[in-house]
Amino acid sequence: MNILSPDQMQEAERQAFELLGLSEEILMERAGMAVARNIRRFFPEGKKIVALAGKGNNGGDALVALRDLAGKEYRLHVVLLVPPDRSGNSVRRELRRLEALGVRSDLLGTPAAWHRINHADILIDGFFGTGLSGNLPPDLTDALGRINSLGKTVVSVDIPSGVHGATGAVSPLAVNARLTVTLGFPKWGLFLDPGHRFAGKVIVAPIGLPEKSPERSGILLEPYEASRLLPAREPYFHKGTTGHVGVWGGGSGKRGSAELVSLGALRAGSGLATLFWAEGGAEILPRNPEIMVSSGHSPKEALFGRSDVLAMGPGWDPSMVPMTFVREVLDEFDGPVVADAGIFDVFQRNSHDLTRKNECPLILTPHPGEMARLLGRTVPEILGEARSVALETARVTGAVVLLKGWRTVIAAPDGRCAVNPTGAPNMATAGMGDVLTGIIASFLGQGLDAFDATLTGAYIHGLAGEVAWRKGIRAGLLAHELATLLPDCRETLAGMPPPLSGEDLVLYEPLA
Repeated sequence: MNILSPDQMQEAERQAFELLGLSEEILMERAGMAVARNIRRFFPEGKKIVALAGKGNNGGDALVALRDLAGKEYRLHVVLLVPPDRSGNSVRRELRRLEALGVRSDLLGTPAAWHRINHADILIDGFFGTGLSGNLPPDLTDALGRINSLGKTVVSVDIPSGVHGATGAVSPLAVNARLTVTLGFPKWGLFLDPGHRFAGKVIVAPIGLPEKSPERSGILLEPYEASRLLPAREPYFHKGTTGHVGVWGGGSGKRGSAELVSLGALRAGSGLATLFWAEGGAEILPRNPEIMVSSGHSPKEALFGRSDVLAMGPGWDPSMVPMTFVREVLDEFDGPVVADAGIFDVFQRNSHDLTRKNECPLILTPHPGEMARLLGRTVPEILGEARSVALETARVTGAVVLLKGWRTVIAAPDGRCAVNPTGAPNMATAGMGDVLTGIIASFLGQGLDAFDATLTGAYIHGLAGEVAWRKGIRAGLLAHELATLLPDCRETLAGMPPPLSGEDLVLYEPLA
């Protein structure tokens, strides 16, 4: 599914006006009806409903939703951000229609408005949409803080007020929504940190926009799309046809890192996995007997001889790994490489040197701290600009870049960009990234291209964490335990039906 920035959403609306002959009022009517429909669907017990209306189209959407809910069973009211004479045409038009139905309004900040808010069952948040830029004014910041403190059920129109639609930035706070009904397409701000923390359950509702999204739109996988990207598994396959992953890693004190990469690869479907210990020395057998160990060979023979894909970096002590040899591996190994962990210290502040001269696929999988060291920037800078940082690093290195985080971002050198919607808090433990490296390497060995392998690998890795969470493992989940859930996750996705055309679709639901 495509995910858009605010500018791209405006372009999609322009196409609807010019190509389909739709008007702004028709789109607003559909948007408001979608919000009302989902209030009835998810909060049927809520009868006292207050629309919080800003001065623009987002406020108009909220007022249309209120009008669609008008009837004997509901008690409705409007709280305006600014007086009607300072509001846009759509807000004034919808206010007149609501007044004809007996629905009255008050101005935010007045005692009457706070009385209505305090006694509401549901608040429809239409203060700001995706067009918010800069910081909220202090008086509105105080008002949103007060609204959040009430613990009300809030349904946000398109995006919670206070969240920036392009970056997910929050300045300095945003409405805490239990449900966000995003219109036409999902927005980046709903799935980037910290904006996603305020969105609650996210529904995308069709409003009749053209199916072809604007250029450079991003990707947000939903389950059926993820299922279609999974590597095929034909009856005639054998271990030699499902990929041999070579793993170069596991230095002194961190040999488990390389083992976890190998385990992730095997659990994700690879036929073979062979370890080459980063610091040489005597052969040490891994704890899983299915993992092979290469010994008695020159480093190049060990790494190149049998591997279809190479994963390298986990567990490295950078002082023990010569950059010259790493460069030889990058330039001479004629298959895909997945690079993680120690490689970002080897190439610290020299990201451009990671480019492979043989132009074979390269995937980089840093967490924010590793990315900061690679680029010579700070972690807050990386977190605040995750999408642009990933895209620029992909462009400079020629690699597919997976920037880890609660909302992992994947970027390709050609400008494609995606965000992964899966994951759970129980994954905040050592070794999870090693398993992810193994999954991505496995999918490469099973025939996926670099971008699809990375995108699908991140999705199923996060899904395994969600499965463990739903099994009751809220803390103490070990990385090797997560790897054991991968076959079940693949099976679950393989049977996923396509979504019904034209229906509202749940894109994200907070873990209970």
